[in-house]
Amino acid sequence: MTGETLYIGVDLGTFRSVMVSSEAHEEQVLTVIGTPKDHIAKNFLRRDVLFGEEALKNRLALNLFRPLEHGVIKDTPEDKKFIAHFITQIIGLADPEDYDRVVAVIGAPAEASHVDKTSIFDAAAGSVNACMIISEPFAVAYALDKIEHTLVIDIGAGTTDLCRVYGTVPRPEDQMHVNTAGDFIDNGLITEIQKKYAGAQVTKDMARRWKEEHSFVSGSEPNDPIIVDFSIEGKAMSLDITDCVRNACEAIVDPIVGGIKELVAQSNPEYQDAFRRNMILAGGGSGIAGLGDMLEERLSDLGEVEVLTVEDPVELGAMGGLRLGMEVPEDMWKNLTLAHR
Repeated sequence: MTGETLYIGVDLGTFRSVMVSSEAHEEQVLTVIGTPKDHIAKNFLRRDVLFGEEALKNRLALNLFRPLEHGVIKDTPEDKKFIAHFITQIIGLADPEDYDRVVAVIGAPAEASHVDKTSIFDAAAGSVNACMIISEPFAVAYALDKIEHTLVIDIGAGTTDLCRVYGTVPRPEDQMHVNTAGDFIDNGLITEIQKKYAGAQVTKDMARRWKEEHSFVSGSEPNDPIIVDFSIEGKAMSLDITDCVRNACEAIVDPIVGGIKELVAQSNPEYQDAFRRNMILAGGGSGIAGLGDMLEERLSDLGEVEVLTVEDPVELGAMGGLRLGMEVPEDMWKNLTLAHR
């Protein structure tokens, strides 16, 4: 499309990534890459690299990689190659070759957004003319038009990102992450079930599915017990895991509360009250029933605390990136962009 600029917003998540564009593209891809285990697998699959759901579907024939599993890109040539493959793939879903100019804003986990910028820029350089990397919590705040003294709690799969936002791009000292997030709940749920039912055979995918369907904390108990099917030493069973789900979900709360208190205490004293009254709970973990209320209760010793739980945690970060890309003046890109084509 001659003369047209395509704007892209990407939320590069540890479990799921989302791409939206100014031309109404909307794509979700699991942040998983698979390479064939051997020549037989390669011949069977007829590809060198598979992505997302397709990689998971064929996982028994693949070596699977989650390049942002712990919120950062590992500093190895192989991992950098995988993240480059993935970013090229997700930007390619917007058909960038149809446009004269392509501008992308990529939201990355808070730690990756200031540690691994070069890897992400290098990965995007072949697909876009200009690229800006921002932290996912900032993208969420921007999408909601809440960038004035806001504290974002973004619970992803690998990490929970905490970020003070106050009208400008956050600095490293405004952000922190804790490793208690979605994956931590999945592992904890498996442990809780196996503790309650000796010999229980539960995979991580099963635990994640049950968490996504049933997660809750005290005060928001479901009306009916959570009964699920799994095997105990090969025998099919239907058993109650209600207390296991609650315990696994609540295990992430204390580290998050500790991080929030630290960020509030280290902020400018004149604005601490604003941060306390303006917290946003986002990311996939924001779907845990009752979590916002529990955070308010656990933080009440700070004073009056208000936590807003977002309505659309999946696309919000990508929408914030897209909005930022379309609103930032062209001359600002020179200062904020490392990759030009």
